[in-house]
Amino acid sequence: MLRKILAITFILILSVAGAVSSAGAAESFKFVIIEPGQPGTSADAQPVMDSLAEYVSEKLGKPATGVYFNELEPALKYLDENKPIWGICGLTFFTSYSDKYIMTPIASTLPQGLDKDVWRILAPCDGPDSVKDIKGTVFGSMLYTPESRKILFKKDEVENQLVIEGTSRPLSKLRWVNKGKAAGVCLNAVQYSVLSGTDRFSGVKVVYESGKLPNSPVVWFGKVTDDSFRLQAILLDMKDDPAAASLLKLLQTNGFGPADKELK
Repeated sequence: MLRKILAITFILILSVAGAVSSAGAAESFKFVIIEPGQPGTSADAQPVMDSLAEYVSEKLGKPATGVYFNELEPALKYLDENKPIWGICGLTFFTSYSDKYIMTPIASTLPQGLDKDVWRILAPCDGPDSVKDIKGTVFGSMLYTPESRKILFKKDEVENQLVIEGTSRPLSKLRWVNKGKAAGVCLNAVQYSVLSGTDRFSGVKVVYESGKLPNSPVVWFGKVTDDSFRLQAILLDMKDDPAAASLLKLLQTNGFGPADKELK
């Protein structure tokens, strides 16, 4: 009888251990995409996260899950309470929090095929010609995090006293500028490219242009491992994989390139 009890206990222990091991494996490629200021909600983006997870899982032979945040505070709360393996994040988020969350760039996004970003400040046509003379607030979807000012301005201009504020509605703010209700709006390269040929630009002018900036990086949390290089190879090959074409459109990138050397 005692032997039978011990045998059953041993089986239960093995079952529990196996369940824990399986749960750990299921989370082994948990990822997060953090892009403060982008449109939509986490719920809206979840089908895209599921598609990316399915693609990565199939290529790696490991389960994957992913979540998306376009608001700063929920993203920070998530990282404080969870341990994702990899992710994609906006440049300002990476610059602000890479040390805290130990993020290492392993690849870069290529929106519209561009390997660099440029931020431009637009002001009313009848307004000041210099960004230094702007009175009021400049809004931008990239301007949420603490380091955004240092990214926007060149080294000799960091002390510029311009007031900047993050917004998830840069197009609305551009209309505000046109109507004289806002001092300016900051657009990234993709936003500028999409809007520059439209009538929304009829009443505004570019008064400042940043240097060439890194695009949103793909990051690895913690110590880089062999799995990080496997993931990197999968991402770099996506632009040549017909099966990834529709997914890349959903992710709003033409593919992935090597990690930007400026971020290393």
